[in-house]
Amino acid sequence: MKRMRKFLMTILAASTILMTGCGNTSVLEEYSFGYTQLKSGNSEVYLMSPMEMGKSQNNDGTVLYGANDSHWWMAAESRPASEITVQQWAEKPISLLEQTHYSDLQTKVSETTVLDRPATEVRCTFNLNVQGHAVQMVGQSLFFEDNGQIWDITYLYNPADPVGKEVIDHVFGQIK
Repeated sequence: MKRMRKFLMTILAASTILMTGCGNTSVLEEYSFGYTQLKSGNSEVYLMSPMEMGKSQNNDGTVLYGANDSHWWMAAESRPASEITVQQWAEKPISLLEQTHYSDLQTKVSETTVLDRPATEVRCTFNLNVQGHAVQMVGQSLFFEDNGQIWDITYLYNPADPVGKEVIDHVFGQIK
C-alpha cells in the first residue's frame, strides 16, 4: 500500500513538472504586454511595454516614464519642442556615452519614422564594467516629435540574455 501511494505521488509530481513546461515559458507568458499611455503637454502616445511604466514630472516640463527588471530597462522622456530638436537630442546620448568609462562604444544613427513622422534611431553597443568583468550592453533609442513634444524612447539589454533580447525585440518601436 505504501509503495502504491509513493508510486502515485511520484507520477503526480512528474506529471505536474511536465505540464508546467519545466521552466520553458515564453516571454509572452512571463510578461503582461500592453500599451502604456504616455502624456506630455498636448502629446499623447501609446508605447508597447512588458509591464506598466512609472511616471515622474519635473518642474521644467520634462516628463519621465520608466520600467525595468533584471533582463531589460525601458525609459521614455519628453521635452517641449521649443527647447530642442529631434536631431540635437539624438546626439546627446552619444556624446554622454563617449565621455564615460564605457569601453568599445559603437554607435549607428539612422533615419526612420514613428507615427508616420520623421524620427531618428540611435543604436549603441558598449561594454559595461560590472565587478571587474566587461558586460556587453545594447541600447536602442527612438527620437521623434509629436504635438509640440520631443520624445526619447530608450531600450537597454544585455545581448547575452535571451529573455532581455526577446522582450526588447518584441516591444521595440511599437508606438501608436
